[in-house]
Amino acid sequence: MARLPEFREEQEYRILRESAASYAANELAPQAEELDLEPAAWRVKKAISKAGELGMLSALVPEEKGGGGLDDYAFCVALEEIAVEEAGIAVALLAHNAALLPSALGEFEGLITGVGAESYPACLAFPGEISLRDGKVSGKVPFAFNAVDCPFITLIPTDEAGTRAATVSADATGVSAEPEAYPLGLRAACPGSLRLEGAEPSNLISGGNMLEAVERALYLGLAAVSVGIIRNSLRKAYAYARERYQAGKMIIEHQQMRLFLAEMLAGVEEGRSLVREASSSPELAPSMIAWLRNTARACQAATDGVQIHGGYGYMRDYGMERLMRDAKYCQMYPSTSQEALLRLLDMSETG
Repeated sequence: MARLPEFREEQEYRILRESAASYAANELAPQAEELDLEPAAWRVKKAISKAGELGMLSALVPEEKGGGGLDDYAFCVALEEIAVEEAGIAVALLAHNAALLPSALGEFEGLITGVGAESYPACLAFPGEISLRDGKVSGKVPFAFNAVDCPFITLIPTDEAGTRAATVSADATGVSAEPEAYPLGLRAACPGSLRLEGAEPSNLISGGNMLEAVERALYLGLAAVSVGIIRNSLRKAYAYARERYQAGKMIIEHQQMRLFLAEMLAGVEEGRSLVREASSSPELAPSMIAWLRNTARACQAATDGVQIHGGYGYMRDYGMERLMRDAKYCQMYPSTSQEALLRLLDMSETG
């Protein structure tokens, strides 16, 4: 494997990176194919439960509220390492933590019910058209991760200016979930659609700009996941290029193949830098930019990896086609690239 240039990090991040990499290699790598082809709820939940030892089931919840208390960059470090082996589980953990974020930021209006790290993987119903009227939640969410067999759903009503959130038990009256028939990628994150018809919330939460906080967490987390996908693409493509011969020499000795690999290597370093920079900013724009750049890089890295493998790149046995599918899904959520670009322009004009 090509040795990555040393990316300077404080010791606490290096230790977390090693722990997350160990979890991913031991728990996820052996069943990565099963998690993609047969992402049964019990298999996903078992895989996610082991991440609790890293503090990943309540990573963004402050310690004083009983959470893991990881800072944004530490969370991204763990997501990147997990995504190297199985991006779907990394995104499931991201969606779960994003679903807990309003509870960590706001104040509960009344008794707290059924929200916590032990209730996993939680579903974040975002984005979607959700209304909160007369104490009831209604609306539909065309796409959400962890939509299948989740314990509770976090919603941010679109008629509340993003300052209020609600949690609803997944088995409450008026709540229905429809799994995506055969999702393109990130299948372990169990994507699906949700419909709510006069569902009664378990909790109402108010305070702060929850909408922007959730968006920032999603963009930033998916930017980190994309770095993991680039690394996996580089690892697989580099190993294959050193094994196969064409025109009397190893594939890796051909200039075009080396350019493909060099682009992946540059993508890892650029991606990590963008994530590190965005993690230190409370603003939404840097996280959106990191997401835009890293997801595009991940899609290109996976495509080039398939090219290096030739016809074998499209076969499940080599794992490259899964990376291509996962990378493209990261580029489609929580918005399309075009929507994000136009929004960035609007932000620059009004800021």
